[in-house]
Amino acid sequence: MNARSDTPNDLMHWNAFREGSESAFAALYSAHYRHLINYGRRFGADQATAEDAIHDVFIDLWKYRQTLTQPQSVQSYLLKAFRNRLVTQLAERQRRFAETDVEEQFGLLPVEPSAEDRLLEDKLNQEQHEHIQSAFTTLSPRQQEILYLRYFTDLSYDDICAVMGITYNTARTQLYQALTALRKRLQTNWPVLLLLLGLFMNR
Repeated sequence: MNARSDTPNDLMHWNAFREGSESAFAALYSAHYRHLINYGRRFGADQATAEDAIHDVFIDLWKYRQTLTQPQSVQSYLLKAFRNRLVTQLAERQRRFAETDVEEQFGLLPVEPSAEDRLLEDKLNQEQHEHIQSAFTTLSPRQQEILYLRYFTDLSYDDICAVMGITYNTARTQLYQALTALRKRLQTNWPVLLLLLGLFMNR
């Protein structure tokens, strides 16, 4: 389950689909579907909810394609659009609990492991994984999200700011605080922490 970044094909397909190319539109969908699903499932959505949100995003893209401009990053644009749609869906699903802050719930729902996840299980023994999981869940939902975006999706700080709607300084501060808290809980040094985090986030 490797992170992906924009490729020359992303921009080529984006510009072609804006001009009405159905094949380019399908190529964009295929290229970004998996990491959008992984992002949604990691942060609170079941498979069906994540798929619905993706479908809604791409339906809107096609519907309004002639008004779209070329984004600086296709990946970060899609992540932000998907995140906004997913938060809206989760809010609607939980609207009877009006006092519940959706942002506090975002990322705390159980995630069903995929076959791909299980194949990577041998990278961490169960005890070690549970230790990291325990430390990871002590972080705030936004700290969990920023770690995921930085180390799994491999977004730049600028793209993280665009996706999460935060400033550059806030992104750096939250990431540093999250890493510091994890290092303290795991009682390890920075290089080992980053290695363990990379293995954990790619489960």
